[in-house]
Amino acid sequence: MFTRRGDLGETDNGLRVRIGKDSPMVDLQGTLDELNSFIGNALINTQWEDIRNDLIKIQIDVFVIGEDLTAESQHRTIKEEDVKWLEQRVIEYRKEIGKIKLFVIPDGSQAAVSLHMARTVARRTERLSVFVSKQMPLNKYILIYLNRLSSLLFMQALASNKRLGITERIWDINRES
Repeated sequence: MFTRRGDLGETDNGLRVRIGKDSPMVDLQGTLDELNSFIGNALINTQWEDIRNDLIKIQIDVFVIGEDLTAESQHRTIKEEDVKWLEQRVIEYRKEIGKIKLFVIPDGSQAAVSLHMARTVARRTERLSVFVSKQMPLNKYILIYLNRLSSLLFMQALASNKRLGITERIWDINRES
């Protein structure tokens, strides 16, 4: 589908206001779309029902974040309960994983690497949302949600490798090159 309305570098925001495609808000929307695609990739590379169910919910939440941003919270929004759900899921995976060593090298299984890739896009989305929040007010739970989301994706990656019996490779900060 095409409308030709964007041929000169502008697009409609959720409130039907024309804005440049180079605006930080459009960049954030595009990064959310990219995040959702990476989560979809992780979803098809995951064999565990609990992680799959989490990712399905997260994909819907990412759409809600997009709606929250474009409609300026006039419709569905990310709420404190969404953040609390993420926090609870992180706690559950942390129990399963046990002690975590920092500087895990993204490696191991396809499932884990897919989740690490989604995690890095979640971090970029978070950084961009902080940038946008300095230019215009955003729902504070968007920033918190994105911060917790990357933590959850990290835990899911570690859980995936553990479930497959794969030992994480750890970067030794004290080792000389």
